[in-house]
Amino acid sequence: MDEIQIQFQKLHTETIPQPNKVTEMRYATNGIEENMFTLVIDALRQHMTGEKLSYEDLWGEPVFRINLNEIDENNKPNKTFARLRGMQKREFGYEYTSPQDGKNVEVFGSIFTTILKKDSDIEIHINKFAIPWLTYIDKGITYFNKKSALSLKGGHTKRLYKFLASWKSKGGVNKSIIELKEMLDVLDRYPKTIELKRRILDPAKDEMYNNQKSDIWFEYSTYSSGDNGRKHDYIKFKIHSRYKSNNERLEQLRKGVAFELFNEILKFLQYCLGATSEKAIEITGACTNEGDRFCNQRYKDIKGLREKSKTTPQAFNFFMSASQKHSDNKLFELRFKECKSRSKI
Repeated sequence: MDEIQIQFQKLHTETIPQPNKVTEMRYATNGIEENMFTLVIDALRQHMTGEKLSYEDLWGEPVFRINLNEIDENNKPNKTFARLRGMQKREFGYEYTSPQDGKNVEVFGSIFTTILKKDSDIEIHINKFAIPWLTYIDKGITYFNKKSALSLKGGHTKRLYKFLASWKSKGGVNKSIIELKEMLDVLDRYPKTIELKRRILDPAKDEMYNNQKSDIWFEYSTYSSGDNGRKHDYIKFKIHSRYKSNNERLEQLRKGVAFELFNEILKFLQYCLGATSEKAIEITGACTNEGDRFCNQRYKDIKGLREKSKTTPQAFNFFMSASQKHSDNKLFELRFKECKSRSKI
């Protein structure tokens, strides 16, 4: 299993991975096109984890089926399909060294070769040469929330959300105004920074802040780097997480796992072992090391236990045994009696 598949395996089902070079590529888009691209990337994730396999056409190109109502629940399928024609302009490009003769090979083309409509579904044929570009993480990877990306309004806001999601763990990022305009493909459309603020940044800021489904929101300011005199040529983004603990130690322990999942696991373990138990915190940390997907399953285990009449030791041991089946961490071999006796020392 290669690196990208290993990373996909540990993800929560609502967390979508996307290479940074894809996140920051230059293109203009509308909200419906961006939703389709989000769902395609998610379908690719599902295929690579074995959750839901795609199929190949006669020429070996992968095919994904997506419901048009999932792309846009507010419009009729025919109208949504008509607005997807701009997807044929989405291009890719990369280089690699041929293993046969050692020569440099340049590849470029359109990501989507064909889109077929069947009732309220579409079949999306993806250029097989685009798959390495869509999955190779040589320049890092962006993790964003599927529900957040789909719920936000407008193509620019959705793209800004994904870009900022890649910097969420850092709490912010500085970006050249020129580079940002190029990424959004509005360099000629909004040549003045004040227009960029009014047309894109301010609406996106308000939308992310007011949309409770968005897991992040942001503040921004512009400043001069000194390269262009006093002219403001950079933007400083400050990124806020909607679900965040005020405890810095716990935030560090989370390591990017969704706060709701992290919090439920910690509360359960503290209930079993005691509110001040270091062992509860240590086990929670071991869970977050396994990633969002692992923690989501532990969350489901906890919800299932509420419907069963188990004692606290039995519930704890069930949780640890289930965790042990999906992790090599020796910590999950511990059982209630051992943890309680150690927590009293």
